[in-house]
Amino acid sequence: MAFQQTYFDFKNRTEDINASISSIIDSNKASASRAVYLMDPNLAEQIVKGLSLFEYFSYVALVDDRGETMFEIVREELRYINPVLSLVAPNYTEYSVDVGEGNFSGKLILQANNHVALKEVYQRAIRTFSISLLGYMLLSLALVLLYHNSLAVPLTRLAKRLQRVNTSSITEQSIAHIKGHESNEFSLIVDSANDLLNRIASGQLLLTQRSQRFRLILDTAPLLIFAIDNDGLFAFANKSTAAFYGYSIFDLKGKNAEKVIKKIDADLNQKILLFMNSEQRQLDLTCPMINASQQTTIHEVSLVKFHTFDGQSLLAVCNDVTKRIEAEAQIEALAYKDPLTNLPNRNRLFDILKEAKPIQDTDKYDVAILADLDQFKRINDTLSHSVGDILIVELCDELVNQFSSTGVVGRLGADEFLYFRENLSNDFEVAKIMATEIAEKIRLCINKDIKLSMHSYSLSASIGVVVFRRGEHSADLILQYADTAMYESKKRGRNCVTMFKDEMAMQAAKLLELERDITKAMQDDEFCFVLQPIYDSTSSEIVSAEALIRWQKGDETISPDSFIPFLEESSLIIEVGDIMLDKVCAFLAKVQSAGLLKDDFRIAVNISGKQFSDERFLERVIGTLRKHQVAGHHLEMEITESVALENLAETIDKIHELKKLKISFSLDDFGTGYSSLSHLKDLPVDKLKIDRSFINDISIDKQDENLVRSIIQLSNNLGLTTVAEGVETQQQLNWLCSTGHMLIQGYLFSRPLSPDVFYSQFFSDE
Repeated sequence: MAFQQTYFDFKNRTEDINASISSIIDSNKASASRAVYLMDPNLAEQIVKGLSLFEYFSYVALVDDRGETMFEIVREELRYINPVLSLVAPNYTEYSVDVGEGNFSGKLILQANNHVALKEVYQRAIRTFSISLLGYMLLSLALVLLYHNSLAVPLTRLAKRLQRVNTSSITEQSIAHIKGHESNEFSLIVDSANDLLNRIASGQLLLTQRSQRFRLILDTAPLLIFAIDNDGLFAFANKSTAAFYGYSIFDLKGKNAEKVIKKIDADLNQKILLFMNSEQRQLDLTCPMINASQQTTIHEVSLVKFHTFDGQSLLAVCNDVTKRIEAEAQIEALAYKDPLTNLPNRNRLFDILKEAKPIQDTDKYDVAILADLDQFKRINDTLSHSVGDILIVELCDELVNQFSSTGVVGRLGADEFLYFRENLSNDFEVAKIMATEIAEKIRLCINKDIKLSMHSYSLSASIGVVVFRRGEHSADLILQYADTAMYESKKRGRNCVTMFKDEMAMQAAKLLELERDITKAMQDDEFCFVLQPIYDSTSSEIVSAEALIRWQKGDETISPDSFIPFLEESSLIIEVGDIMLDKVCAFLAKVQSAGLLKDDFRIAVNISGKQFSDERFLERVIGTLRKHQVAGHHLEMEITESVALENLAETIDKIHELKKLKISFSLDDFGTGYSSLSHLKDLPVDKLKIDRSFINDISIDKQDENLVRSIIQLSNNLGLTTVAEGVETQQQLNWLCSTGHMLIQGYLFSRPLSPDVFYSQFFSDE
């Protein structure tokens, strides 16, 4: 405001001075013109002196037409320069006015001192600014006092109260309100501070709880966890670490880590030092560690560098993996050693067969001899598996004593052994002769009686021999060739040696191709069944049917004799058998949904040994019956003597479980197996099927007639239903009917029919 007032005062005064000077000049201009015209110095002097009386003119002069000064006055007291005021206004203002007439013209020159002219303005400005400055000073003083009393003092008190707060305490704390400021902004600050303190206290409590839990976790962890600071001291160690090095947690903290560790485990200490001095950020290793009791254990060690406020530190986490490594070693031994005999197992033998030979031996032939004990399962079933295991161990000891010095003796399976010897000869024929001699020695070794307690046991083996150059065939193919030769020995009557020949490989290739075709047939749903009716001999009515598997490969029907023998030796029989069971149940469900299924009608399904002995067989049968909503009494399962007697106790238990579902059982091909009469009374079967080989000649062969008559009598005595299969002539039927009631199956009544034909023929609405 003072500046604005001074500005306008300055402006107005300047305008007044300019107007006054203009007026003075106008009033003296005529006199000055006359003095110049008359060249009158006295008049010029009079005019100049008169003008010099004005207080702010510092110089006045009158100049004639020749440029000569007629008279001038210089007021030296006004001829000064004020450097400060010159910033506000120029020191002088000069006025030059033309005077005179025509050729007699001159100039009236005036020089005004602006500061003298504006003296009053300056004085008023000084007074105004002085008064304003004083006012501002007084106002500032008042504001300072107000700030001090209203803001600084309360803030100082608040700061002191905040300084008294214990930030490390987990208890709730609060600051009292400042007296006189209970309802203003300071009150809000105090409330906010108290709220912050409460949250800090809660955070501190939570942090403490988490720290305690973390400490508890670390201390109860079996891992060794410790930290080493920048000075090489233990900054932290859990209980496991402290106990490992023979200290308590409190004693170990702060100790020099190098001295503690180096004293009992110099190797680990060296590893830690090398890592600390390296550029690595993290190091993971597995190494032995020694504890305070000088016990060595294997640990997985993880070392990690991390930065703290005082430099670089180290975190170590050590996990004791001794038991795991020992277990892995045991697992590896189990993976490559037979647990019963401690001989190399199939996995190890595969690796041996795949190992590369030295270059100097690559032209030499090796031999693999596969020995499969003949009918050893009968020993397990009759004498128990424990006796069988003892015999296996004794036999292996003998084989190892005689043959391990020249080759490798291994156990491929339960009763299969492999002898491998390398570098027989460069000549193939010589190598075959040598291999045959070795195989014969192995056969004779197996034939030796083995004495257990008071008894002697004689074993035999079917042996297959394959001579080969390693690298030319895979391990799988070598064993396949040996296996093929071994099965040839079994075909020849067992307890003999067979050398593998190329034509056997062709046979094996055919079997492999058959396996692929069967697998594809399952995928393409090429397996189906036909039904052969079974009649009551008395009423001549159909009472059941047998489902027989067929393979429809495109337009070609594959003969069962060309694939069933292979299936029975293959694990594929389980899946194929399940497919047949599912399709038979689907057919029964179709008849049942039409309301044409008689309560006593059933379909017999052949069950293979592998299928029946599968541990999930019962579960799958139940699932299939539930899937198609078919009652079990419509289903009959046919098993052969060999299947039934393979594991008699297990067979009986499984039959009982299936009979709970109302499934009936028949013993198929009766009379073709072994030891059936002694165990037949224990089998919970419902029917006895006389094999077609006995039925064929009953009308012409007295021996077959007597045998069939005995079987029928045995069946009647055991309360079983007799089924004669393969009845093809009227004479056979008449003879069978003469022996009493039974069920008849054969071409005399009907050939096997497709399900659709069977349905239309026997399940019509009529």
